[in-house]
Amino acid sequence: MFMYALLVRRTNAGPIARASRGLLTAGVALLAACGEDAPTAGNATAEATEFRRLVVTDTAPFARVFDVATAQRVDSMGGLPSRVTYLYTARGRIAFAHFQTRNQISFIDGGVFEQAGRGVKQAPRIVGSFSDQTPIHGNYNGDMVSVHFDGSGNVRFWSEQGVAAGNTQPVLTVRTGNAHHGAGMSTVDGGFVSASIQDPANPVLPNGVVVYNRQGQEVARNTSCPGLHGLAGNAVGKLYGCADGALLVTTTGTTVNFQKLAHATDPRFGVGTVWAREGQPNFLVRMAIRGQPVSAATRAIGVTNVATRTMQPVPLPANEIDWTADVDYTGRYALVLGRLGNLHVLDMTTRQITGTLAGVVPPMPTAGAVLTPFIAFAQGVAYMTSPTQGRIYEIAISSTGTPSLSRTMNVGGTPERIAVLGVRENRTLQR
Repeated sequence: MFMYALLVRRTNAGPIARASRGLLTAGVALLAACGEDAPTAGNATAEATEFRRLVVTDTAPFARVFDVATAQRVDSMGGLPSRVTYLYTARGRIAFAHFQTRNQISFIDGGVFEQAGRGVKQAPRIVGSFSDQTPIHGNYNGDMVSVHFDGSGNVRFWSEQGVAAGNTQPVLTVRTGNAHHGAGMSTVDGGFVSASIQDPANPVLPNGVVVYNRQGQEVARNTSCPGLHGLAGNAVGKLYGCADGALLVTTTGTTVNFQKLAHATDPRFGVGTVWAREGQPNFLVRMAIRGQPVSAATRAIGVTNVATRTMQPVPLPANEIDWTADVDYTGRYALVLGRLGNLHVLDMTTRQITGTLAGVVPPMPTAGAVLTPFIAFAQGVAYMTSPTQGRIYEIAISSTGTPSLSRTMNVGGTPERIAVLGVRENRTLQR
C-alpha cells in the first residue's frame, strides 16, 4: 500500500442552466466520523444539501469534486495514476476508486458528513491506496465494501467506516481460485461474505459461489451458476447473475441457502447485471439470451421479486432497449436510461413505468466508442453524467415517480462515473 500526492486545483464549475430555481435537498444517514474531525462551529441549522458533494471522474486521470448546493467545483484531484475505471460508495462517507490498469484502488474522502447531529464540511482528500492485480468489480452491502481482483483471484473486504478512520487495510481477504473475472459481497451485518468460484473448465468466468464466515472459513458453496456475471445485495440476500438465470444467496442464522431463479416465461434468458438498494427487497436485473444479437427480443430489464422467487421482464416504452440503469436511493424506483436517450422511471413493486424524461441525453452511438452515462442518488434526486456533452443532470423524482429536470451543470471535460458523498437523506442539521 502507498499514498500519492493529492494535487489541488480550485476553480468554478462553469455556467449553470436551471430548469427550475428550487434546489432539491437529499441525503443519507452517514457513519460517525473519526475522532479528529471537528464539526462546523455555530448553532445555526442547514439543509442536508449543504453537506453533500459529487465526485465525478473523467476520461483523463483526475476526478473533480463539486458542491451540490452551489454547483461549484471544490477540488480537482490531479496526479491520479490513470483514468478511474470504477467508482462507488456504500454509505456516502468514502468513495472507492479503481485504477484497473495500474493494479490499484484509492479511497476518496469527500469531506462532508454528519457527526452527532451536526454537518461537517472539510477539504476532500485521498485517505490512502491499496495495490493488488487488476481490480474490476466492486460491490457493497451495509458498511462492507468488496473488491474482486481479477489478476490474482483475491476478494478483499473493507469497512467504509474503518477506512474513514484511516484503516485502509482490508478486514478480510478470501481467495477462490486463480486469476478469473468475478465478484464478491458481504451480508448487510457482515457476518458472512461470498465470492465467485473459478470454473476449472473455463478460466475466464466463474460457475458458482462460495460463502465464508468472518474468520475466512468456508461454510457453503454452490456450483450451479454457469457463466456467473453480475451481483448486487440488500438486506434480504445477494443475487448473482448466471447464463441460465440467477442464483439467490440468503442466510438463516448460520445456515446458508441457495436458490436458482429463472425468467418467468423463457428459460433461455440469463442475467448479466444486477442492481439493488438496501431498503428494497427486490432486485433490478438485466436479462439477455447470451450469444444472440442485442434486440428487444433478446434483452430485457426485469425485476426479481424475492418473496415470489420470480424474475419478470419490464416492457420499455416504444420497444426501447436499455442502455444503463440503477435503483434510486429509497429503493422504491429504478431509473432506466434507454438507448434513444430517454430516461424512464420504474416502480420496483408494480413493475410499471411511472414517468419518462424524453431526450435527456443524446442517443447511444451505433458505431465507434461508446461512453456510457452513470447515475448516482440522494433522497428524491438523481445525478446523471452526460460524457459527450460535458454535463451533469440533476433529476428530481417525485413521490409518485415522475421525473423532472431540475438543474444542468455544465462541468466540461468528459464526465463519466459519479458518486454522491455526504448526507444523502433529506433533513436539517446543526452547523
